[in-house]
Amino acid sequence: MSSLRATLLLTALSPLCGLAQPAASPISEAARAVPADVKARGVLRVGSQQTFPPVEFREPGGSGVSGVSRDLLEDVARRLGLKLEYIQSEYASLISGVEADRFDVASGGISDTEEREQKLDFVNYMQSGGSILVLSANTDKLSTIDDFCGKGIATMLGGRTIMTAVEAASERCTKNGKAPIRAEQLPTAPDSRMQLDLKRVDGYIGDYPALVYMGSQFPGKYKVVGGNYMLTPYITSWGFAKSKTGLRDAVQKATQSMLDDGTYKKILDKWNVGGAALPAISINLPSSKRK
Repeated sequence: MSSLRATLLLTALSPLCGLAQPAASPISEAARAVPADVKARGVLRVGSQQTFPPVEFREPGGSGVSGVSRDLLEDVARRLGLKLEYIQSEYASLISGVEADRFDVASGGISDTEEREQKLDFVNYMQSGGSILVLSANTDKLSTIDDFCGKGIATMLGGRTIMTAVEAASERCTKNGKAPIRAEQLPTAPDSRMQLDLKRVDGYIGDYPALVYMGSQFPGKYKVVGGNYMLTPYITSWGFAKSKTGLRDAVQKATQSMLDDGTYKKILDKWNVGGAALPAISINLPSSKRK
């Protein structure tokens, strides 16, 4: 073939070659966003109290962490070419743990709030809200938050969203001439449930999905009063250091790809929280979505 004919043939084929280039998949785009230091380490480090079913918890006799967040992050890590590693942390220490680079992700049921966004960025993956667990024998007397005037409530230390709602309800109590609500903040969900079992408090306020799961483990003993999200709806999230926008974006893209291909919904359904699915995986809620 002459050099002229070869040149003409290459010129004619070049547009076709360009058309043949496959578009980047959402998964490959997510993997490319992983920062070099995380990629070199090969591990996605997750901080969690690991005592918050069905989000993240250790089952009796189990060797690892279970839960809806764990299953989601396991698939996220796989799509990013990473392994998943859990690091135990009290709920109240999650933000400082991310800031100190003890772990890459704050998990364990943390929610995206404007106050927390001053320190961390958030990838929002599940709808949740505050409800109240009571002993079944007390459901006739305790059906709304206003029934807790003068009574004790346990909740997890560091749960600012729920505490704000409790404080507002307590103010209503005093305005109506009743005693305020006595709130006791404890390190873990089991600690809060124990206080309820010992009748040192009259209710345990926590995430609705977690309370439903807890009640299912002890049939007939407890009841969630007020229905889903009685106190305030909020979003369950994963928190990232402000300096790790690349990792934040990679996790968001990977989770969105799971939503798009159906994996996300299957995992939520497995843990009976399919109704908490979000329509899209977002980063940092706008103010209009916090109501």
